[in-house]
Amino acid sequence: MAGTVESKDQELQLYDSDARSQEVDPSWSLDDKRRVVRKLDLYLMPLLVFGFFVLQLDRSNISNALTDTITTDLGITSDDVNLGNQLMLAGIVIAELPSNVLLQKIGAPLWLTGQMGIWGTIALTQAWCTNKSSFYATRFLLGLFEGGYIPGAQYVLSLYYTREELALRTAVFYFGNYFATAIGSLLASGILQLAGSGGLAGWQWLFISKLPEYERHVFFANVPCPSVEGILTLLVFVIFILFLPRNPEHTKPLHGAWDFFTSQDRKILISRHNFTSASYKADMSWALIKSAFIDVRLWLHLVLNFVSLAPKGGLQLYGPLVIRNLGFSKTKANALNSVSSFLVVVFSFLISYASDATRLRGPWCIVAFAWSMAFAGTLYGLPLRADKWTRYWVFTFLGSGNALSQGLNDAWLSVNAETPAKRSIGLAYVVIGSNLGGLAGQQIFRTSDALRYLRALLTILLLYAASMLITCVVMAVYWWGNRRQGVTGELEEHEDGEGMVDRRLRRQL
Repeated sequence: MAGTVESKDQELQLYDSDARSQEVDPSWSLDDKRRVVRKLDLYLMPLLVFGFFVLQLDRSNISNALTDTITTDLGITSDDVNLGNQLMLAGIVIAELPSNVLLQKIGAPLWLTGQMGIWGTIALTQAWCTNKSSFYATRFLLGLFEGGYIPGAQYVLSLYYTREELALRTAVFYFGNYFATAIGSLLASGILQLAGSGGLAGWQWLFISKLPEYERHVFFANVPCPSVEGILTLLVFVIFILFLPRNPEHTKPLHGAWDFFTSQDRKILISRHNFTSASYKADMSWALIKSAFIDVRLWLHLVLNFVSLAPKGGLQLYGPLVIRNLGFSKTKANALNSVSSFLVVVFSFLISYASDATRLRGPWCIVAFAWSMAFAGTLYGLPLRADKWTRYWVFTFLGSGNALSQGLNDAWLSVNAETPAKRSIGLAYVVIGSNLGGLAGQQIFRTSDALRYLRALLTILLLYAASMLITCVVMAVYWWGNRRQGVTGELEEHEDGEGMVDRRLRRQL
């Protein structure tokens, strides 16, 4: 029994980064610490956000293409397009855990950079698709090699930021997702107007799948133009090589030619977490992997993302089409669809700031669900004869809240993870849950349910109600864990006035 207690105390002492992050080294001041955090915000955060941006950009253009003539021109149905998108998501789900194991074996910066180079090359090959089968193959491979970037990048964030800082930075990280969706819609609204130019349909210009007939003589016969998304991804790949730091102790990028952090910066980064060199790669032994697999808390976070993000899967894919069915042109529908994504950026920043300030995660998830339920219920009750702008704005505010819990849930798991291995695997879990929810959510909006989509809206209401219940269960599990460990929540105040901090690992609710 004594050995068990001693082992538990050692575990709490080793992984309580929250307490250790507040220990003050006399060689640097509070202003020094703030300066380093600002440097991280202006240097590290944009790199990871840009990576997420290019990852998401090629995923969201399918929804824009559905507002054009893609199904008619290719002789396929929207179900075929759905299947291609679902194969991509299936590839992501399959790759999440293996990708994170590899990330811990070879190091996060090297793996994330190499991964981006591979999926950027695959994105280029989409330009050579000539039939449904090749479309399916490239979409699946794209997902297979994109899988793991999101949890891997979040693991990098956990190496540099403390528990109090993580929720807000996770929300900022997801800006790459939201901006890609929003900007993709704006780009589509302009590109689709090129329909008929060069003998191409609007959706072909969107994908840039081949050169116009009158330009083919300049190049090889039937050689398509490379995809814009693939080129942009490879550009960010080069930027990662040039600038992404390796870890808080060795902050030079992969090439090792320069370093934007000083020796004092590195000392502060290490002191904030009290890391050792071995901490940058989690021990991924089978025993620890098994321990993570049977941890019910990780599974609860997976289920929460699965249920709460299912509405996002449907709203994101069919948003432009739903807006077009309200009576807007395809160009205006794609432009108007971007508004909800920009609102998500604003709202997610605000709710994550509040979450960090209060050190509460679950209650703010419930606030996000309540917001979406209010507008889903309003839209459900609106008659079909209601003004199209009224219906549009209610639909837009519904969409503005459908992903707010995603960053909160990811940060919630990360700050409460007991070991680096559980953090790495748990982050893969929540991303798997997100993608499975996206897969399921694409079945919410059905043609037979148009134009009011009452069954879809009722499904969304029930999913958010279930998400609230799951959130309460997660909070209860953490509360009971704190109670069982005898953690009362009492805080100690440092003499330097930096604030209050727990001396043991109190899991955040």
